[in-house]
Amino acid sequence: MIISSQGFGHFTQGLNNQDFGIETPRMLLVLDGCSGAKYSEVGTRLFAQLFLRREDFDNYEKFENNVKEVFDKLIDMVKSDYHSRDELEKDFIMENLLFTIIACFRTDNKYIVKLFGDGYIITQNIKGLVSYMRFSYGQCPPYFAYKYCSGAEFEQFKNYSFKTFEFNREIFKKVGIGSDGILPMAKGDLKGIDNLLVSENNILVEAAIRNQRQSFADDVTFAMFTENNKI
Repeated sequence: MIISSQGFGHFTQGLNNQDFGIETPRMLLVLDGCSGAKYSEVGTRLFAQLFLRREDFDNYEKFENNVKEVFDKLIDMVKSDYHSRDELEKDFIMENLLFTIIACFRTDNKYIVKLFGDGYIITQNIKGLVSYMRFSYGQCPPYFAYKYCSGAEFEQFKNYSFKTFEFNREIFKKVGIGSDGILPMAKGDLKGIDNLLVSENNILVEAAIRNQRQSFADDVTFAMFTENNKI
């Protein structure tokens, strides 16, 4: 189940939904575009299209390498259209490829989450309790694209890597992921939303978000495995 909705703040500013999500029986992927990047919604969708063409794209053991190879390919495809490396970085990478990457994989005995940037991990334990794990870097989250930028301000990101978390399926009934736009959900501003999120009823979840649309300044994207979509 993937729910993605344009934030009210973006609606009033005339910005498109910059998030994008992918769902397969063994992988959920949420891409959260940077609001300050001019074409980040283009970057998330272009990345997703090429990522889906990778061999075993939803294999968690190959995930990080597949991400790197897609970025390599995207940049290699367009670099000849820019007069200099500086122009390539400024006008293509920084305007198109700034997005958070959050993936959740389901195996026979565990959930594996890989995260590069900010966002949420949502869990439901075997007792039914829903919890939110928030990862936030304020106004300057790390983006994978920074690895391809040469300025001194990007040096700190060269050795930055995906954060990996594992959840035993005997302890955690469900695990989901979300963009940082789900903050109103995590804060409890939407009464009863926790039960809806794990209900597997995307129509009711979408209706609840629409009814409280003005609470969401940023685009909101949430993904969780459903029982009908099994490996």
